[in-house]
Order: sequence, then C-alpha cells, then structure tokens
Amino acid sequence: MIDQIRQLTEQYHNWMSESTTLRTVENGVEITTPFLDRHNDMMQVYAELSGDEIILTDDGYTIDDLEFCGLTVDSASCRKLLQLNLNGFAVKREGNELVTRVTAKDFAVKLHNLLQAMIAVDDLHYIASPSQVKRRFDADIASWLNASNIQFGKKKFKGRSGYYVDYQHVIPPSANMPYRMLIGINNPRRGAVEQAAFRWLDIHASRPRDARLYPILNDAQQDSVLSEMDAFRNLEINPILWSERESVRDELAS
Repeated sequence: MIDQIRQLTEQYHNWMSESTTLRTVENGVEITTPFLDRHNDMMQVYAELSGDEIILTDDGYTIDDLEFCGLTVDSASCRKLLQLNLNGFAVKREGNELVTRVTAKDFAVKLHNLLQAMIAVDDLHYIASPSQVKRRFDADIASWLNASNIQFGKKKFKGRSGYYVDYQHVIPPSANMPYRMLIGINNPRRGAVEQAAFRWLDIHASRPRDARLYPILNDAQQDSVLSEMDAFRNLEINPILWSERESVRDELAS
C-alpha cells in the first residue's frame, strides 16, 4: 500500500511542477501556481533578487482585493486577524504586499508558506459586513456619476405598504428625459432583484410620472447575471452591468 501511495504522491509532485509556470517580468519572475483563490483565479507570486536573498511577494493583490470587496483591512479587529494569519506563516506585510525573504536553501518551504498565508488572508473576506460592501459600491457609483458630470441627488418615497424607499442616486428630469433613479446591487441574486422590484412597484403612486429605474448590477465578482437582467427587463426596468456602465453614460447625462 505504501508503495502505491508513494507512486501517487510522485504523480502529484509532477503535476504540481507541470502546472506551475514562470514568466520574466520587469523586476523579476512571475510564478503562476495551480492554487486557486476564491475567484477561481490561479494564485501568483513574484520573485525578485535582492543581494543574496530572493524577495517573494504577492504584489499587493490579496489585500487590494479585500479592500475592493469592501473590507476595512486596517480596522482594529481585521488588523489583528490579519497579523495572526501572517505570523503563523512567518510572512510580513509591507504596505499592502505580503512578503517573505528567502534563500535558495529555504525557497520551497517559504514559497509554500507565502501561498498558505495568501489563502488565509483571502478568507478574511467573510468578515466584511454586507452594509460595508454596499456602501463601498454606492460610493463607486457616486464617483462615476461625478466624474461623468452627471448631476444627481437623493429622494425618498412612501410606498403603498407604508414603508419609505430611499434612492441615493436620482437624476433630475430634462427636456428629453424623465427622472432616472439608480440603485446599486452589489450581490445580484434573486433575493436582491425581488427586493428592488418590490420597492419600485410599491412606490408606483408616489414616484414621478414616467420615472425610470436603473439597477446597476456589480458583475465584477460573478460570471453571469443574465437571469437577473432578464427578470428586471420583464418588469420594464432597465438593468445596467457595472462593467458596461459607459454604454448608458449619454442616456443618463441627457
């Protein structure tokens, strides 16, 4: 039995070697491994020669991605967890980079430890609260509207249910266009679509006549939101993919 497992283990080692690719970049070598992060992207490490040492770094990708997803990495609670994970693998944080310094003798072990640290830090995205993430996406929408010189404000409407509905990005009417109301949906799943649609129908009597709703769906973290887009269109609502927002810039600016 042990001989069989030894042979299979050797096959695994061979697969690891064949699945790891190297590419020369400006300051060193890019190492692409078969390990996957939570986006199913292959994890990459960069190696740079520094005297007698080799510096291995994730180039800031792991922490930058957490911050993009709405996690406040430098909050007291998160910073403590981050440091705990890094200490366990003898990896340091320099700016937003995860870094370890190695020699030829301990290269393999420390490369493995850096990858383990990247996986552990990547898992911290679970502690990002939905409200944090939503506020971050709403801020991104506001920044884009401002950069596009599109005037907008906030409005609140009372629905038939008795509940009030707040819209953070309301574009006033023009000679050619009615009110346009934008809502950010950071996690475009069925529940979020149903909630947005219910609120829009709930305020039918109190919102401006001919007003249009534009849900902006964050497709950065999802492969496909086609069914969610179709659900909105079936209700004569105008969904926009965040990645394709430039296609409606003129319509919103009119």
